[in-house]
Amino acid sequence: MNRSNISRKTAAVLISIAILAFQWGCAGPAASKTVKGAGTGAAVGAIGGAVAGQDAGGIAAAGAAGAIVGATIGAIQEGRERKRQDVLAQQRAYNQAIAIQKRAIDKEKSQLQEELDIAEGFRISDEELDEMAGRAETAEERLKALQARRQAAIDRTKALEDAEQREKDALAEIERLERELEELEAGAGGSDSSP
Repeated sequence: MNRSNISRKTAAVLISIAILAFQWGCAGPAASKTVKGAGTGAAVGAIGGAVAGQDAGGIAAAGAAGAIVGATIGAIQEGRERKRQDVLAQQRAYNQAIAIQKRAIDKEKSQLQEELDIAEGFRISDEELDEMAGRAETAEERLKALQARRQAAIDRTKALEDAEQREKDALAEIERLERELEELEAGAGGSDSSP
């Protein structure tokens, strides 16, 4: 290999790298995956051609082949991402449509119930309303009486349990004191009988 051939290869590689760096810089983060894939593939191909020792035409061909492969891979990835985004958008639209439909049904039910309540209200007479109010008061009074009887039964049970416990405590204390007194009297009687 002569020196001019190496210089040409080096210059071709540097120019390829500069072009790719410029492309990447211009593409920026908002560039499509196809553009990014093409740039990456071209860089890899050009660098691979240079490492393999090809001339400028071979480096350019390797760069072009890498760009095609990279663009294809990027396009496939971009298509998959676009399809995923489309599915998500469809799901969001479907969920929104269902929510709108549910709100409309709920509103219609509420309006229908209100209309039924109004119609029922016109049908009810004052006598019927007064009779029902009287029956409700009677039922509430019966409920209060039953609750009072129930509470009185609970209170009696607790009072009996309390009295039983007090008796038990008193009997235990009586038994303890009787034993204590017997021991003291036995001790006192033994000291009196000695000469």
